[in-house]
Amino acid sequence: MEIGDITITKREILVCIAATLILLGIGFPIIAVIQNSINEKNEKYFKALKINNDTEQFQYAINTNLGQVMAYGKVEAVNGVKIEDLENKYFYIKKEKEKYTRHTRQVAHTRKVGNTTQTYYTTETYYTWDHAGQEEWKTERFIFLNVEFDYGTINFNNTEYLTTIKTDSTTRYVYYIIPFEFEGTLSTYITNNTITNNQFFYNKKIEKIIEEKKAEINTTKIIFWFLWIFFIILLDFGYVGLDNNYLED
Repeated sequence: MEIGDITITKREILVCIAATLILLGIGFPIIAVIQNSINEKNEKYFKALKINNDTEQFQYAINTNLGQVMAYGKVEAVNGVKIEDLENKYFYIKKEKEKYTRHTRQVAHTRKVGNTTQTYYTTETYYTWDHAGQEEWKTERFIFLNVEFDYGTINFNNTEYLTTIKTDSTTRYVYYIIPFEFEGTLSTYITNNTITNNQFFYNKKIEKIIEEKKAEINTTKIIFWFLWIFFIILLDFGYVGLDNNYLED
């Protein structure tokens, strides 16, 4: 058999088939190890007590130190924070100052002079909005499922852009906020009558999180087998491309 300039013998085909079967066999224990690792990482989500917007059950879980819990509910700032620049109260506000700043840079050019090419440079001027400081305001305490906590107990990752206010031609302020109230799922380990090892999933219900964790396993398997089979194909083609005269002895 010939493929382009490569001649493939029957013995080379048999070697490739054997190698492919062996490598496919090796792939199964490898993916099993990977799958077990993912399952161990996600076990806390699968086995956790699920609380869906139930304030009494969440309070009971804290009172009895129930361990791993996933709880969906509303987060609300206690009092919240407000600044003169903005109309409403928020859970968190960040105000970034930016200055419209002049910069210069050297730009390389080439030109033909006779039979030679010369490089010369010109100075280019450009302007950018550059960071020039920031201020932050945050609520001191918040309520989740009717239980009050200090700010910082949970690391919320739902900061969003709100607006930009330009005070003059060279100065502007960019505002980022966390809303006064919002919903999501808290993954936590309850011990000593408090929440620990907290992870918050903004605007996401428990069922959706579990679906995503299960899909993570299937996605990993698909990616692994795609890469593993691609590796085997490359190995087989690389092998038949060699001068394997020893097979004819």
